[in-house]
Amino acid sequence: MAVPRPEERFEYELEVFRREADEAVQHLYTYLTLHAVAAEDKSVRRLFNSFPLFWLTTLRGLQTSLFMVLGRIFSQDSEHNIDALLRLAETDREIFSRDSLATRKSSIEGLDVQAYVSDTHIPTSEDFRGFRREAKEWRRIYEANYREVRNQIFAHAEVSQPEDVHNLFAKTNIQELELLVTDLVALHKRLQGWLQNGTSPATVRVNSSVQELRKLPASESRYTLQGRVIHDTERSLQVAVAGLRTQPDRSSRA
Repeated sequence: MAVPRPEERFEYELEVFRREADEAVQHLYTYLTLHAVAAEDKSVRRLFNSFPLFWLTTLRGLQTSLFMVLGRIFSQDSEHNIDALLRLAETDREIFSRDSLATRKSSIEGLDVQAYVSDTHIPTSEDFRGFRREAKEWRRIYEANYREVRNQIFAHAEVSQPEDVHNLFAKTNIQELELLVTDLVALHKRLQGWLQNGTSPATVRVNSSVQELRKLPASESRYTLQGRVIHDTERSLQVAVAGLRTQPDRSSRA
């Protein structure tokens, strides 16, 4: 079997990371949007109360999936995790060089490759130190506030008493989680842009607030994954509520 080229190895790991980071955003923002809409719309609460087992199962499934995917991203025991991805990027840093980018772009008909790569970002040691600092801070947050929730409640059910469950969840913070998962998605975009287009992998922060994103027009919010999740979740609830209104009131049947 042929040994994968450095670019192929990195692209594979980057795609694995993309799927994991996207899942974390999808699970979290669907969960938060369901709660946010229900809190302010009595017709959505009626929908939830009409089919409680389905919605309780859905919410629990989203919560479980979020914590499990975060565990995979940060687990040192996992073959594919954020540290493995960044180690590969640093070990094979030549894949980000102008020569490597020129080779990858050489098949594009009509492109002046040398002009294209002339101002691309050349890898520096500070780039990779910056990635390590970011990953270290994200891991610190995960391990301090979310790892034990994942391990003791969702992965192994070691904690079941309501007070103990409450104490573990008391360490979590919605705004912190929003930033964490959207930063992970942004890391993928930064690395992908660097690899494919030679753009600088500088830190990028996007709007991560469910409440703020819900106030934006769909045309603006849908530029981000979390915005699309929020829009699609709200729209699905609107459709479901409309369907519920057209159903006959079963309680009035003899």
